[in-house]
Amino acid sequence: MSGIPSFDSLSALVAFSITVESGSFSSAGRKLGLSASAVGKAVDRLEQRLGVTLLNRTTRSLSLTGEGDVLYRHARRVLVELQHAEEALHLAQKTPRGRLKVSVPTVLGRRVVVPAMREFMDRYPEIVIELSLDDVKVDLIDGGYDLAIRLGELEDSDLRARVIGPHSFITCASPEYLSKHGAPRSTADLVQHCCIQYRFPTTGRPEIWAFKNQQPPLTLKRILVLNDGESLASAALAGIGIIQAPRYLVRDDVNNGRLIPVLTDCTDVRGNVSIVWPSGRSKMPRVRAFVEFISQRLAEKI
Repeated sequence: MSGIPSFDSLSALVAFSITVESGSFSSAGRKLGLSASAVGKAVDRLEQRLGVTLLNRTTRSLSLTGEGDVLYRHARRVLVELQHAEEALHLAQKTPRGRLKVSVPTVLGRRVVVPAMREFMDRYPEIVIELSLDDVKVDLIDGGYDLAIRLGELEDSDLRARVIGPHSFITCASPEYLSKHGAPRSTADLVQHCCIQYRFPTTGRPEIWAFKNQQPPLTLKRILVLNDGESLASAALAGIGIIQAPRYLVRDDVNNGRLIPVLTDCTDVRGNVSIVWPSGRSKMPRVRAFVEFISQRLAEKI
C-alpha cells in the first residue's frame, strides 16, 4: 500500500476509531449520523483494503485484534491532529495571523508605512509582514500579494478598493534659495527658476508638476532630474532649486521651516491614495486588520 489515502479510507478510519471508542456499530452510527450497517460496511471495506482483521465480532461485543490495536493507535493520532488543524483554521478565521504580502510605493513606504510597522506588529504579533517597496504597479494575483497601496487614479478592475484621501503635493524651496532668487508669484515665473524634477525609473518619463487649470502642462526650467523620490527633498534642502513633492515627504521640513511652500493656491493634487486588494482576501482577518490600521496612519500623513 502506498500513496495518499483516499477520502473513503479516511472516512473508514473515522468509522473504525469511533466504533472502537463507542463499543458497537450502533453507538458509532449514532455519533456519526449513520446506520449501524453503514458503519459496519465501512470497517469491512477497511479490513479488505488492508488484508487484516481489525475487530473480533460476537453477537454481544466487539474487541480489537492485535492488528486493530496497532491501527487504532496510529489512526487516533492522525485524527487528533486533523481535529487540531480544523480548530486552528476556525481560529484563524477570527484571529489576525499568518503571512501578509503588501506592495507599497517606495517613498510612501519609507516615510509612512515602515515607521508604522512597529505599532502594527505590537498589536498583531501573529502576522508576518512582507513589504515590497517598489514603484512598479504589481499584479496582485500573479504576484501573490494580499493588498497594495496605490497612488493616482485607480483603473477599473475587479479589485476591492478603499480611497484614503487626495494625493497632495507641496511646491517648495529652501529659505536660502528663495532669499537668493526670490519666490515665484505665478506658475509662469517658474521658467526663470531652477526646478528639480523627478523621473519615473519605471518609464523614464519626467513627472509633470500639477497646477490647477494649467493646460497644457507647464514647461519647466529643469536643472536637475532625479530618479529617487527622497532625493528631491535632499536637493531642495541643499538650496539647489524648487521641487514639487508629496506632502508626506516634505511635511516635517515645511513644519520646521527648513522648506518654504510657494504657489500654495495653485498647487494641485494628483489623484488619490488608495488601498486595493483582491475580493477573495476580504474575509481574511489579517487583511482586514492591516487595511483598518494603515488607513488611519495614511490619513494622518497625506
